[in-house]
Amino acid sequence: MASNYNEAQLSSYVDQIFKRLAIEAQLAVLSERAGVPYDHAASGAPQAVLDLIAAGDRMGALIKYRELTGAGLDEARAVVEAL
Repeated sequence: MASNYNEAQLSSYVDQIFKRLAIEAQLAVLSERAGVPYDHAASGAPQAVLDLIAAGDRMGALIKYRELTGAGLDEARAVVEAL
């Protein structure tokens, strides 16, 4: 069943992503210091999506991911949340 999200809902999801970015960065540092391999979620994302995330356009990143990969909204949201 397809889900419909409005702009406010998508914006909320995107805000959650930015909060997780700080945690991801800390996890990468701790993992490196512990000598444990860490595969960052961004390793498989298209560069255009990563560029949008870096520019602060998380909703644009979600849309671009769907456009480039043909992924559904739920899949794209999960990937972008992991970035």
